[in-house]
Amino acid sequence: MNASADRVHHGLVGSASELPVIVLAYDGVAADEAGAVVAILSSAGIAVEIATVQSRPPTSYHGRVVPTRTAGQVGTCAALVVPGGMGVRTAAADSSLIEAIATIGTGAEWLGATSTGSVLLVAAGLADGARVTTHWLAGSLITEQGLTLVNEPFVEHGRLLTASGVASTATLAFRLIGALRGHEAALVAERTHLPVAARPRRPRRPVRWRPRLRRRHRVVETLPIDPTGEADLIILDLDQTESGATH
Repeated sequence: MNASADRVHHGLVGSASELPVIVLAYDGVAADEAGAVVAILSSAGIAVEIATVQSRPPTSYHGRVVPTRTAGQVGTCAALVVPGGMGVRTAAADSSLIEAIATIGTGAEWLGATSTGSVLLVAAGLADGARVTTHWLAGSLITEQGLTLVNEPFVEHGRLLTASGVASTATLAFRLIGALRGHEAALVAERTHLPVAARPRRPRRPVRWRPRLRRRHRVVETLPIDPTGEADLIILDLDQTESGATH
């Protein structure tokens, strides 16, 4: 684990621990990233609300996102998390979205962004002088603003937490848990959400067994991304062989 990601193990309980975490959704938002943040934080007993600047549900990919309130209804929060999404240039040019990010983020104790969401934090003026990471396709959108782009999965700079993509979104969520609920809560969350790839592998079976075993060990994990229970997101739907390989 790199030095930045290791900081998840040293979080202290913050003064804003009883306030909700706001996940801001917008047209083109990556529902899998938003869903992972909501599911992991919720499992630690942290209140999470999905907000949007529009009255209708935002378009999304890799799932469906159902907001629980509009950005104008958001008061003080413990953290603002902006997931990545498609069409980030268009989102960064949306004045109402950027204004909402700036307003909510200014009063938040912690700021987080996954994938291209960091570009939106930059556009809102919340990352000035910070070291950040983002999806590799959006790197130029960070550097052209004069910020230092760090080629790491997870970067922490002051109150700003950024993850380069969906694979490191969990690290960001664990770090927030450490900050808001303490070191032990973060460790419990990590153990609870241990990814399939990190589990012990079974002995390799003969090739002729694999088609039958692949059907037998199909894994489907559904994570709630809407606290109201109205929407579900399929995070993981894959074939796992006895060797642990995925397809």
